[in-house]
Order: sequence, then C-alpha cells, then structure tokens
Amino acid sequence: SSGINAEYGELRLEQLAETKDRQLALYTQLIENLIYLLWRHVQYYTVYCKDPTEGIGGEPLPKKLLSANNDYIKNLTRELPLHLTDPLLKKVVDFCSNKTSSSMTSSFTSALVRRVRKLMTA
Repeated sequence: SSGINAEYGELRLEQLAETKDRQLALYTQLIENLIYLLWRHVQYYTVYCKDPTEGIGGEPLPKKLLSANNDYIKNLTRELPLHLTDPLLKKVVDFCSNKTSSSMTSSFTSALVRRVRKLMTA
C-alpha cells in the first residue's frame, strides 16, 4: 500500500511539473504576443500619426483616424515611459529568456523590447 502511494505521489508530482512547464510556456508566448501588439500600436501612433497627411506608405490617413491628434500623441509619448519602466521591460526579457528553451523566442522578445524602448525615446 505504501509503495503504491509513493508511486502515485511521484506520478502526480511529475504531472504537476509538466503542467507548470506548459503553463510557463503559454505565459511566455502570451507575453511575447502582448509586447508585439504594444510595439505595433506605439509605432503606429508615434510614427504614422504624427503627420496625418503622410500616413502609411505616403497615403494620407482616413479622416476617421485623424482623431488621434497631436495632443493625444504627445501625451502618449510623455506617459509611456512612466508605465513601461526599464525594470519592467528588463523583467519581461528575463522572464522570456529564462522560461523558454528557444533562443530565437528570447531574442525576438529582446528585439521587441528594444524597439519599444527606441520608440519611447524618439
């Protein structure tokens, strides 16, 4: 009976460890996708909406999108570094590089964080 309980306990611990590993992999992927979305949105507003007559690829922005006026964009660029601090971004990179076995994923996350930082300082 005690041998069966020990085997069951060991099996259960292995299952819990595998579940936690899968959860960490999903969290890492989620964080990576969120950083990507953040970068694309910040890039859009700080690069393409600064001059609404220029737009993307030289095409003017639709009138509906012109509502993102310069005050909004200035406020965004001013407040973004207050919320996305260097320690927070460093923790994101560290988390993704520690929780993934793929160096490609961690370097992609690092590159995205560098791009977000560059947009915040531009």
